[in-house]
Amino acid sequence: MGEYSKKTLNDILDDYHLIESKIIENDGELDDDLETLLSLNTSELEMKLDGYEGFIKYLDGQINYLKEMEAHYMKRMKVLVNTKKKCRDSMVRAFSSTDSKKIKTSNYNFTMCESESWTVDTENLTEDLKSNMINDGLAKNIFKVSVSEVKNKYKEVSIEDKPEWITIDKKKYIRVS
Repeated sequence: MGEYSKKTLNDILDDYHLIESKIIENDGELDDDLETLLSLNTSELEMKLDGYEGFIKYLDGQINYLKEMEAHYMKRMKVLVNTKKKCRDSMVRAFSSTDSKKIKTSNYNFTMCESESWTVDTENLTEDLKSNMINDGLAKNIFKVSVSEVKNKYKEVSIEDKPEWITIDKKKYIRVS
């Protein structure tokens, strides 16, 4: 591997710029020395890219492992949450069975409480009722853009003719096969 294995990717790119400068100084002529430098730098680049890809594969393994652990711990957490809920439900049943409202122990004070949860069946609301609810501040009319539909409609339109409210960001990436 030698000394060039210590070079960073930026060092290798800097060497390409130096080779470019030497080619310009040499009026575009590629002599044997420049060919050798170019070949060496290309080999260094190939080795460095192989190293990066190897590291990326390692990171992929780590990511997959962490995803598996996340799934494992999420499953454990759900079991614990469900167990906690079952314990609370059992405590409520015990209170209800004894018709108790309060129980005091040496460690805790327990009080039977009641909460309420409201839902609205939006499927059965008329358009007029929806409009009235929005006007009364009881609901919001949410506007959501479908980016995929916008892309389908405007993908054939030239960049100059695309509406100004569309922004297209392009990113370069490396495909490895």
